[in-house]
Amino acid sequence: MIKYYIYAWLRNDGSPYYIGKGAGKRAWVKHPGCEAKRPNDSSLIVIMESNLTEIGALALERFYIRWYGRKDIGTGI
Repeated sequence: MIKYYIYAWLRNDGSPYYIGKGAGKRAWVKHPGCEAKRPNDSSLIVIMESNLTEIGALALERFYIRWYGRKDIGTGI
C-alpha cells in the first residue's frame, strides 16, 4: 500500500507558496507544467503530514490550500 504525505514549499520568510500531495520523492522534484518552482534550498521543503491514505492526503491538501489561500486568485499568501 502506498503511503502519501502533504508537503509545502516555503519562501525564505517561512510562508508557503505551494502545498502538494506526494509519495516517494515528489516533494523534491520539479513538477512538469507547474508554474511554481521547487526551492533550491531543501530546508524550505517541509513535510506537513505523513503516513496517509490517498483519500486522506487529498482531503488534507484541500484543507491546507483553503487555510493558506491562493495568491493567484487573491485569497491568500
